[in-house]
Parts: sequence; C-alpha cells; structure tokens
Amino acid sequence: MGINYVPSITLHGIELWQEDTYPEVIPSVRREFELMEDIGLNGVRMFLPFSVWYYDREKFLDRVDGFLEELAARGITMMPVIFNDCVDFGRPADITPQKSHGWQKYDIGHHGGHKDNPFTGEQRKVGWCLWDEPEWRGVQEEYLTAFLERFGKDERIYAWDLWNEPGNSNRHDMSIPYLKRVFELARSMDPVQPLTAGVWSYPEDYGVNGEADVEPIQRLALDESDIVTFHQYEDFERVKRTVARLKKEGRPMMNTEWLNRVQDNFIQDNLPLYHEERIGSYSWGLVAGKCQHFLPWDQLWNNRELPLNRWQHDLFDTFYTPYDEEELELMRKFGKRG
Repeated sequence: MGINYVPSITLHGIELWQEDTYPEVIPSVRREFELMEDIGLNGVRMFLPFSVWYYDREKFLDRVDGFLEELAARGITMMPVIFNDCVDFGRPADITPQKSHGWQKYDIGHHGGHKDNPFTGEQRKVGWCLWDEPEWRGVQEEYLTAFLERFGKDERIYAWDLWNEPGNSNRHDMSIPYLKRVFELARSMDPVQPLTAGVWSYPEDYGVNGEADVEPIQRLALDESDIVTFHQYEDFERVKRTVARLKKEGRPMMNTEWLNRVQDNFIQDNLPLYHEERIGSYSWGLVAGKCQHFLPWDQLWNNRELPLNRWQHDLFDTFYTPYDEEELELMRKFGKRG
C-alpha cells in the first residue's frame, strides 16, 4: 500500500533532485516520511526528472541512492517512473532540456502547478516528448541504462514503471515503437525487479463486453509487463469492472494511480477492494503543496455540477492536518505492519 509522492515544498519533485535545493528539501521530506509510516504506507511511486540526470548524471544517481537509503530505513520501497506520455501539448521551440536550479515558479489555482498542463482536456493538439526527436533517442536509452546499471539489482526498488500512461495527451499509438524499445532494452539488462507500464483509459463497455479492449498501445503495455499495473480514477462501479477484466490477464496486479474524490473515487470504497483482491495500490498524493494536486484537473472545472469543493487528491494539508481522519484510519487498518 503506497502513494504517488511529490514532496509538498517542491514542484513535481524537481527541487528534491537538484543539487542546490536537495539539502533544503530533505528535512521536510523526513517529516512526510513520518506521516507515511504512521498510516502504514510501505511504497512510493515517483517520477524521476530526465533533465536533472542529463546535466548531473552520477551526482543525480547518488542523490537517488541517498533517498532510497532514507526510505529503506523506514521500510518503504520506490517504484520509479522513467518515461511518460502524460505530457504538455505541442513541440517547444527549444527542445534541449533546461538546466534547472533554485526554487521553481508555479501558478496558483492549477492542478499540477502550471497554467499549461496535460489536464486541460485539450483535444486538438498532441503531446510531445524527447523520444519524438531521433537525435535524442540514444540519450533517452542512456538514461534508462544508467538507472538499471546502478539499481537493477537493488531491493530498495520495488518495480520499474517504464512508461506512464502510454498513449495519453492525444498521442495514441505514437509511442508504440518507443515502448517496445524500452522494454527490450530494460529486459536485456536483466533487472531483479518486475518491469511494467500501466493501462489507464478504458472503453465504456470494458469489463462488460468480453470483446472490449484497451487501445493498441495499452494492449502492448499489458502484454509486455511482468505485473499488470493500471490507473483508475472513476467511480467504484467502473473500478470493479476494470479489476474484473484485468484479472483475466492472469498476473499480479497493482493500481498505480487512484483517488479522485471529485469523481466519487474514494479510499473507503477502493482500499477494501484492493485488500480483498490482493491488489497493490498507490493512491495519489500525500501533503497538499506547490503542485496543488488537491485541486480538480483543469478540465473538470468546466463541469459545475461536480462536487468541486472536494479535494481531488492528497491526504494532509500544508500543516499536516488530515483531510479526512476516517480515510487515514482505514489506511492504518490495512497497512498495519506485523
């Protein structure tokens, strides 16, 4: 039972991994580790920034190593996310990764912390990633190789989430050759941890019509994955149908993103189901912070009939006060360590 973790004083975790801000972030991270321990969490899923590795290389990996040591001391493992299709729309004028430093700027009032984000419901534009640039693909492979060489036999890593939400940001099948290559390369390095990429979007009759299936790139992700991982932010009936359908894949299962109170996706419903079905889970968000994940996705703001006063994600406010103590008591119950 884990959490998708972004330190509350960072934007997308960038300041956690930068050399200049890492020492300042770590004390607040340790306090948040205490919250994790108290409610029984034993795993974090975290997106690792290519841009920091690109400029710092071994220094960045050293910081990851130190962070894993801090986690392991508390009985917490990490599932790193390496590549991602839930990205900003449009190709930037300058595609070179920007070297970041200092505290990152953010916009108030937007899920994710920026006005331009993948959560706007944009249908006309297509998301962009560095894999789309032939001259950058080799460097992307170096990034994956560097992690697997350093941590591929490390028990502090629970699993490798090689590609987040393949096909998202209107990319659909664009990343199919990249996804194939990433699994091929990762598997050739023979890590001890399972490899996976999660499904995240389902036809309306998924789990009802036996012929209904996810789109081709997500089917590829399922077929390539050692363990079945999935995202499910919808209401509980849809969650149950998704689980029932994915169980037919015949492999261990984990929901690596869930909890969306605005869309009636609650801890009180989901957690008992995952416990009963022996499905691992990483809900989204610990402490409300600069990423403002407690706010609804920007596209949901357009639907004024939704209960937009609810927090979408996160469990604690900035003063570490619980959003809902009942949720935490349930987590303690199912996360109790022997």
